[in-house]
Amino acid sequence: MTILISHQTRSVVVPCEPRLEALFPHAQKIRWNGGEVIILPHGMDETRLLRNLSLNVPAPIVEHYDFPSADGKRPFDKQVLTAASMTMNPYSYVLNDMGTGKTKACIWSFDWLRKEGLANRMLVTAPLSTLHFTWEREIFQTFPRMKVKVLTGSRERRKRLLEEDADIFIVNHDGLKVIHNEIIRRRDIDVICFDEAAAYRNARADRSKVARAVARGRSYVWGMTGSPTPTAPTDAYGLAHLITPAAAPRSWVQFRQNTMHQVSQFRWVPRKDAAETVSKILQPSVRYSLDDVTELPPVIVRDYEVEMSKEQKKAYEELRLHATALLKEGTLTAVNGGVTFSKMLQTSCGWLYIDTDKGRVTSDLKPVPRLEALLDLIEAAEHKVLVFSPFKSATAGIASLLGAEKIDFATVTGDTSTKDRADIFQAFQHTDKYHVLNAHPECMSHGLTLTAADTVIWYGPVTKLETYEQANARITRVGQAHKQQIIRMQGTAAERSMYTRLANRQDMQDSILEIIEEITKGV
Repeated sequence: MTILISHQTRSVVVPCEPRLEALFPHAQKIRWNGGEVIILPHGMDETRLLRNLSLNVPAPIVEHYDFPSADGKRPFDKQVLTAASMTMNPYSYVLNDMGTGKTKACIWSFDWLRKEGLANRMLVTAPLSTLHFTWEREIFQTFPRMKVKVLTGSRERRKRLLEEDADIFIVNHDGLKVIHNEIIRRRDIDVICFDEAAAYRNARADRSKVARAVARGRSYVWGMTGSPTPTAPTDAYGLAHLITPAAAPRSWVQFRQNTMHQVSQFRWVPRKDAAETVSKILQPSVRYSLDDVTELPPVIVRDYEVEMSKEQKKAYEELRLHATALLKEGTLTAVNGGVTFSKMLQTSCGWLYIDTDKGRVTSDLKPVPRLEALLDLIEAAEHKVLVFSPFKSATAGIASLLGAEKIDFATVTGDTSTKDRADIFQAFQHTDKYHVLNAHPECMSHGLTLTAADTVIWYGPVTKLETYEQANARITRVGQAHKQQIIRMQGTAAERSMYTRLANRQDMQDSILEIIEEITKGV
């Protein structure tokens, strides 16, 4: 059955048949191309009705929206299809991989709904590490005139920001609880996007109960996550109760029986058909992997901005002022500049080596925002992950974090024996063991194949070009079946300067004085 779309009149033309005449009795009918056709507005409601009759009518946003972009580039085809799903399905899931452009698809969808008179304001809940550097920045770059309020700080500050005029409000997952009553009363907020919705996988947690109360009765509720079941198939239970409560399983115990098999008193393992069972309850949904986005190169490098803790900011500023003094005094050398720069990188990671009379000690600068961001990135990755940190102190801190979060991981540093390294690499590459390999990059020997991972996360930059390139090359080798992501965490000028030089294939030693000059100027 031929279906035509008129962009000029924004209408859809379909062949006339009795069921359509009954459904649209007042529609215009004309003779065309030897037959009779019906002309209908190409609107959201008409499209849904036509689709219910198995007519393959494209979503209006696909045909009639210009998808604005700061760089002028067209959206990925899969971004357009994602936006189509979001606008056509008021309560739905976006299960696309990290890096496929979910954030921008959500913003476009909201803008389209507003233009159609179907939405007023949107609330986004997201991990704390993404509020400013991902959501606020993406909105500003795509729609500079949109008013955005990030609801952080004390309860009084959040309430005050919520009362101000804005198109989009953004709040972290746990921050929602602080002002949920005020948000519930804001009925003009009719679109809610739960980013990294797996955070609500425990339906009995207070966080999830609050989210359900906030979502109730809204016009559009979207759940976005690339990993809907990060710990077990039963994680889908909480998501379903949040996004599509009418279709959610009634009993968590029964859902566990349907998706998992008990092998001992305290151990359950997924059933073979668990993924299919999960897929059925997380509907309607759209799901595209990074490999599905043909417009992307085989290796994607992403810079990921993170906040520093108060302790980090204080230590970093002291080091920056010290470097500034060396520069003004004319006593800056490659040696003392290199030492200062190294301490800046240590501070950026969150653990600073301090030399005392009794030897070297490590000062914990409590890098909670960066560690939380790291967890978000690991959870969003579909396949295995390599995490590289340039200092042993950072590697140890990451190991403590992964252990506390019960993430299956292994750590490799210079202290790891050759035999243990071989066993770890073998298990990581050829078995289901270890989701994360937490390693010092100097330990990634030439020729080592770790293509079970498709994501490299740099917790902080190294200063040697060869080390950087060799570490990245562990996943970009023959046998790699997926597109790869190199994610570079950064929050300071020192890190940005280093990553820029690594991208330009420069070692720190080639331009240490130039780097220090940039940092002291606040570049």
